[in-house]
Amino acid sequence: MKTFFLRTLKGRMILYYCTIFIIFIALLGGVTYQIFMNVMTNQILQYTEKIIEEKRSSIDSYFNQVVNLVQISAGSQVLRDAIKQQDNQDSISKLYYQRQVSDYFTNILRFNSNINDFFIINEKGYIYAQSGATVNNAFNFFNQPWFQEIHSDYFHVYFLGVHPEDYYILDNNNEGNVVSAIAPIYDLNSVSSDRKVYLLCNMKVKGIESISNETQLEKTGYITILDQNNNPIYKPTGVQFSLNSELERTNYFKQESGYFTLGNGLKKNLIVYKTLKTTNWKVVAYIPYSEMYAHTDAIRYMVPLSILIVIILVVLASVLIAARINKPLMRLTNKMYLIEGGHTDVELFDNSTEEIEKLTRRIDSMINKIKTLTEENFSYILQNKESELKILLSQINPHFLNNTLQSIKAMAVIGKTSEISRMVTLIGNMLRYAINSSQDVVTIQDEIDHITNYLKIQNYRYPEKFMYDTVISDEIRRFYMPKLILQPVVENAILHAFQQLQEGRIQLTFEAVSQGIQITIFDNGRGMSSEELEEVSEKLSKFDPDEEYKGGVGLRNVHQRIRNKYGYPYGIILSSEINAGTSVTILIPWLGDA
Repeated sequence: MKTFFLRTLKGRMILYYCTIFIIFIALLGGVTYQIFMNVMTNQILQYTEKIIEEKRSSIDSYFNQVVNLVQISAGSQVLRDAIKQQDNQDSISKLYYQRQVSDYFTNILRFNSNINDFFIINEKGYIYAQSGATVNNAFNFFNQPWFQEIHSDYFHVYFLGVHPEDYYILDNNNEGNVVSAIAPIYDLNSVSSDRKVYLLCNMKVKGIESISNETQLEKTGYITILDQNNNPIYKPTGVQFSLNSELERTNYFKQESGYFTLGNGLKKNLIVYKTLKTTNWKVVAYIPYSEMYAHTDAIRYMVPLSILIVIILVVLASVLIAARINKPLMRLTNKMYLIEGGHTDVELFDNSTEEIEKLTRRIDSMINKIKTLTEENFSYILQNKESELKILLSQINPHFLNNTLQSIKAMAVIGKTSEISRMVTLIGNMLRYAINSSQDVVTIQDEIDHITNYLKIQNYRYPEKFMYDTVISDEIRRFYMPKLILQPVVENAILHAFQQLQEGRIQLTFEAVSQGIQITIFDNGRGMSSEELEEVSEKLSKFDPDEEYKGGVGLRNVHQRIRNKYGYPYGIILSSEINAGTSVTILIPWLGDA
């Protein structure tokens, strides 16, 4: 059923139309959806970069305040005086200066709630003074992996990434990890001193986090800050994506700003970042693609639905168009069936379309021509049958029969009974062979036997006037040939070639050639001039079945029988020269062997 459908014009039209339009619509829908997604992604990226830029400005402002505060504190006279007394053995003086430092830090912390505490670290890495809880005096800051020594000779603030507060004796005030700003404290009057004392300012991570999270990115997207080692300063609660594990293995943060994609499938995420001016840290925004695509859910469902609806409409339209185009062809097919059934009077003309009109006009014209040709062919067949009958009847020349009977009568008068018996037997064999109409083709041997009987009768009539012989292989004798084609040629040679000769010779040669079997009847008679040969050859190509039998018509009969039955190049070819003889070559196709 499927094969039959695809073999019909209607089925192929539906298949081709649907295939082309479905591919086109699918490509158009896919490209449109992809363009829309790219535009939407670019808009989200631009919006996120704008948010990141705003957050960077806010966080830079926050860190700038810390930088200014630390720089002012690092150059404070109170801190410089206290540092000068750290080697003083006078306990009262040391206590006094430490209280001065403590009061100084207290006043600073009173106006900045985002700073957790201050530390002064001496040149050996131990605590000299602090503003908060008691610190373990044995804790050496220089031995910590997160601590960074500063080698600048002037006031320069450095920021240290997130680190634990594990230097307190009691962890009551320990609120978890902190970030720090550090700057060297120098005495401007003794800038060449090798003693380096550091001011360490611990900042609360929650303050930085609150600035970052003032703006929400989608439902679960968030903004965070990465330190100089690409470690997150904080990680929002409930976040499934691990920035710490992912970003440590990437080199995406080598530029000042940019964006990239991490993860795949449902865990695919857009990462946008910019570098802070004050700390060289990164402000990073994380947005899941699944939440970005949520904005296009309606479109994502609408596009396939629209494509499906259009495909259905295309299929229906293809069916209707194919049916409309196929309808005239079906009418034409049904009429052709009627004509095939014998109703030749059916008119096919249909003017539903210009193409169908032209086609039906041409077919009607062709059918009329076929009817005319059929009638003419039928008439030709009848005429051909009559011609065949006349041709067969003409093979036994009435004059030959009359002359033979006269010869038999003469023999009877003189009492040659044995010759009469042989001639009657020979003429009987010839007549029986000629009137046996059940066979149209016979073996070559049968035809040779018939022509031998004919030549024997002629030898009785014209004693010692001509000789004959046959050249043929035993293999060729078994093949078939048309019946009664040799006698007219041999008879023509006897009647016309040997009129002025006392003795003549006839030779029949049978040989196999590439196109069939070639039979050559050669006589050494008087021959023909070129004009006579041309005239006889021209007569061979013309044939009138109503023409009465007379000399030469036998050759035309044979040629036309062979040419009508087997076509070109089969038939008779003549060659002759004056006083050299005549060759009649008969070419017939291979007809099988007995």
